[in-house]
Parts: sequence; C-alpha cells; structure tokens
Amino acid sequence: MNLETLKKLLNISDRKTLYDEILKKLQSYNNLEHVQYNEYEISDGIIPVLTITKNLDINQIKNVKLFIGAQHNEYNGLFGILEFFKILQEGEIKTSDVFQNKQILIFLPLMNPYGFLNPQKNNKSGYYLRNGENINRFWRRAFVPEFKNGMEDLDEYPPPEQVKIVKDLLDDFWKNETIPIYILDFHETSLIKRFLIELNKNLSPYYKFDHWLKEGIIFNIIKLYNIPYSRKPLFFKCNPSADHTHINLTYKQIETVSEKLQEYLSENNGVGKLPFYFCYSNKSKDYCRRLANIVYDKLKNKLWKMYFPAFDHSFINHGCFINMSDATAREKVISMELESQKQFFNIFDEIEKSKSESNYFEKKLDLINLSIELALETIKEMINLI
Repeated sequence: MNLETLKKLLNISDRKTLYDEILKKLQSYNNLEHVQYNEYEISDGIIPVLTITKNLDINQIKNVKLFIGAQHNEYNGLFGILEFFKILQEGEIKTSDVFQNKQILIFLPLMNPYGFLNPQKNNKSGYYLRNGENINRFWRRAFVPEFKNGMEDLDEYPPPEQVKIVKDLLDDFWKNETIPIYILDFHETSLIKRFLIELNKNLSPYYKFDHWLKEGIIFNIIKLYNIPYSRKPLFFKCNPSADHTHINLTYKQIETVSEKLQEYLSENNGVGKLPFYFCYSNKSKDYCRRLANIVYDKLKNKLWKMYFPAFDHSFINHGCFINMSDATAREKVISMELESQKQFFNIFDEIEKSKSESNYFEKKLDLINLSIELALETIKEMINLI
C-alpha cells in the first residue's frame, strides 16, 4: 500500500473513489491469460470475483482453492490479493505455477462493500453489513443446512447475498466430492495486543481465562521459553458450568510466566513486527499447521515470535468458514483463517492520530504492508501446497 491509498482510507469522503479504483484495477486483470473477472451487484454494492482457471473438465480438476477478503473492516486480504495479481501481471509468478496441480483459484477480495464505503462508530468502523449482520456467522448454515446446533448462526435471518454468491461459485465442485476444496479467510484482530497487555497487567493464580486466545497466548509463552509444568490439564474449570478457566501452575511458575511475558512484549512490541496467527478446524489441522509453519519460516524476522503459529478453532460454536468444514459430512473441505493485527479497529481514532502524530503514516504503512506481505506469502505458499 502506498501513502495515497492510506490517506484515502482515512478520509471517509474519498472511500468511494478508492473503491472504484480498486474495482477498476481488479477488472484490468481480466486481460491476463486464464484470469476471469466478474462482478455481482447486490444491495450492499458490487462483489468482485477473480478466477484463475484453464478449460478443464470437472473430472480433471484436482483442487479448488478459495481466498476470502474484507468481510469486516480489515484489508490485509484485499490488498494481499491485489498484490498477488500485480506480481502475476509482472511475471514474478507464472500461470504455469498455478496450474501445475490442475487447480482452480477463486478470489473474493472485497466481501463487504457497504462496510468499506460507510465506516461508522456504531458499526465497529464498518464491521457489519448494512442490516447489522455479521457475514462470518452464516457460512456453516449455508453449506451445511442440516446443521442445527449453531449457537450464533443467526437462524432467524436469511443468508446474506455474499454468502449465496460463494455457495453458487463452489456448487459444482462441492457436489463432486472427489475434489478437495481449500478455503482461506483473511481477517484482522485487535485481540492479540489487547489480551497481551491485559495478561501482562493482571496475570495471577486467580486469573479467569475467559477467552481461548488468552490461554493460547500463555501456552505460547510457556513453550517458547521452555517453562516446565507437570500439572494437567494446564487450564481447568473450577466447576463444570463455569464460563472461564484457571491456570494449573504453582505461584512460582506463574511468576516465571509473568516475567517471560514481559520479556516477550519488550522483544516484539513496537519494533516493527506483526502479531498474527492461523486458525484451523479438525479437518484442516494438518494442512493449516504445515502452511502456517512454511509461511512463518519465510517471514519470521518480520513477525512476532510464535511457538504455535496456528491455533485450534474447532471448539468455537459459530458459523464461520473454519467450523463449516467440521460440520459437513463432505470429507475434502479444508478451511482456515489467517488473523493479523487489526489496523482500523476504530478508524475515527486513526483519523485523529494521523492528524496529531508526526510519524503516524510511516508507522502505519510499515505495519499495513507487513500484513499485506503476510497475506501475499500465504497465497503463494497455499497455491503450491497440497
């Protein structure tokens, strides 16, 4: 991303111009060999779709790989996809590399045009759709309509139009159960840094772990710094109905974890490195771990240090792409998520910072471009990994 684009993102009145420029750029890739560009006009705006494919009979297709971007107010996937097609256009990647596995690639870089064009304070800076729905809660129900136990699948609402588009794009491949379908969903989160700061401040023998990522952060510290522990399970509920866990360590071990947590923060925070993690379901566990480790090894000097670059997401009971793969009886569905640092958690705060902090644009561009590089590297590696 360049400075001009960042300034347009931060100027709400310029977002429509930027949106049109993005669509025009995506449309220009239709001229590349084997690339097809399509637009789907829905009530929330235009959904662009790019497909890289040869004229293969469906029985010749060995893999279908789908890349989803900008469901919420995050842009790592959107600009990572744009960067991928730029280097494809420039010849850094050749279409022959794409087709060596007889695969089809489908890219949906901008899934929430309403949120992109209308960031609002009461909508988490453009997180939700026009009607207030969270698009990422509908995927399981769309692909697995027989699944009835989704706590947050929003059964009272019809699936958003964007979800129907994706379902239609995959329908022929989905029906042919011999074809593996790989899905990567790009997200950003503010939780990594927020939870690290909270844990650093409040960790004690009585601390209540009320989110799986907090447990993951602490387990990551324990493994990174080789802190011994023998009590199992490491995290336990004080009673079966509790909505939180406690850590099963001695006072001395918790002191050690706290010291190493401070060391970890000082080593990574504020030094131009990017916090991130991959998420997987039971079906995608092996593939996602392999992909995450390959990408991490390529970029580890630019990323926060991780013992586990990929976390289990299978126990989360909502309808996102990751859990859709476990809900369906279809065996060959590998769905994953890449989370990196949220860049516009509150875009209105970011606008004020851009006016008051002298080095704002330099620092923000560095982090955004790291998140784009992470997304791009993930796309490149996933194309080759089966």
